[in-house]
Amino acid sequence: MATAGEYFEGFDAPGKPPTRDGIHWGYADELTPVQGWNEIIPGDGYAHLSVAASSLQKAASKHNPFPFQTLSLGPILINHRISMRAKNTAITGVACSLFTYREKSGVDEIDIEIVAQDTKSGVLDHPTGTNGGWTDIRLNTWADAHEGKSGTLSPTQSIRRQIRDADGKCISHQDGKFHTYTIEWRPESVTFYIDDIRQGIISHIIPEPPSTLILGMRRMPWAGTPEWTGIKSMLIDWVDIEPLE
Repeated sequence: MATAGEYFEGFDAPGKPPTRDGIHWGYADELTPVQGWNEIIPGDGYAHLSVAASSLQKAASKHNPFPFQTLSLGPILINHRISMRAKNTAITGVACSLFTYREKSGVDEIDIEIVAQDTKSGVLDHPTGTNGGWTDIRLNTWADAHEGKSGTLSPTQSIRRQIRDADGKCISHQDGKFHTYTIEWRPESVTFYIDDIRQGIISHIIPEPPSTLILGMRRMPWAGTPEWTGIKSMLIDWVDIEPLE
């Protein structure tokens, strides 16, 4: 079981981070296969989660239509602040995420999902770069959710919006810079921050059980199609988990 103390990983040593303070690590390379832990964490101070445009251009698998390219660690407890510092998180064709997940009798989950342009909400066909463009996000919670007749999980609460700076201006994360994505998970609320600026708060549907923390990207139908070639990498500088008062 995860401790109630602080946990930090800076990816300075190559390979799989050791189990410590009750935290265990794993990875998924369903989207673009890798050769092992050293390819993801080479020891240069970053975790590298890469996706090839060719893998996104393939037809979705019927058995796994929304594959992951992620790191996972946990379990993580409620009453903690969960933060990730990363760059290259606005990649067309995938949603880059920081989220908690548990599935037992129902699904418990908290998400920050970052996408260059959300094709199912907001303003469509908007610019995505730093020249007047912005990046879309989805902020979600599920608490003991079950699949209904429509095929969707319920109960859920979702906020869909643009990333905004301290002045309320819509901004782009296709800027080549590192940004910090944070979830504050309390019994009465989940608050979402980007670069210490509050982006949204959910106070009605709050998951409670210990969960796995997942960092990385996933092919999603609302994330658009890649207009690029080659390989793009989401770089994670560090992940930090600290108790809340």
